[in-house]
Amino acid sequence: MYDIIIIGAGPAGISAGIYAVSRGKKTVIIEKNAVGGIIGKVSTVTHYSAIVPGETGATFAKRMERQALEAGVEIIYENVEKVTLEGDIKAVTTSRNHYEAPKIILANGTTPRTLGIPGEAELSGKGIGLNAAKDGPSYKGKNIYVVGGADGAVKEALYLSQFAKELTIIHFEDTLGCVPEFLNKVRQTDNIKVCLASRLNKV
Repeated sequence: MYDIIIIGAGPAGISAGIYAVSRGKKTVIIEKNAVGGIIGKVSTVTHYSAIVPGETGATFAKRMERQALEAGVEIIYENVEKVTLEGDIKAVTTSRNHYEAPKIILANGTTPRTLGIPGEAELSGKGIGLNAAKDGPSYKGKNIYVVGGADGAVKEALYLSQFAKELTIIHFEDTLGCVPEFLNKVRQTDNIKVCLASRLNKV
């Protein structure tokens, strides 16, 4: 029996865990994959408090993990299959075990979205990927296409541009939806072009 069960080891889950143990609560974080969540896979971490120069998703996640473990947070890597929130004692069932606590914090974040277009599944890992930090060097000298115009997509496009012969950002709206800082950097990067009001329908 725990005092608090936290589902998800991204920044929100880790922060909640550190705070909980500081208040004397027996706390466990249940994470499916790795500490950091989506932010652990980004090329660079920006616009976040206390980041260090050159911060990558991997380094940020590693520092979060170390801080949590040193604080006394227990982290379990299992896949949550069911959560019961009714009653005074809540329950979490994973693929391996059953956990109970009076309090559960849902910090399970999100997962990268796919486009759901023909050819995407067949080419996954063969030129199509969701992890720019990991895959970027393998695209060196090639034409790269990034789908999306919000902060996350444009930031990864800027990172990937160092490897690309030419990089094209494809966005369905008439303007990019990123912060002005990223927009200015796109305009200043010679090998980036932007294809607006367009959707990718097949690969």
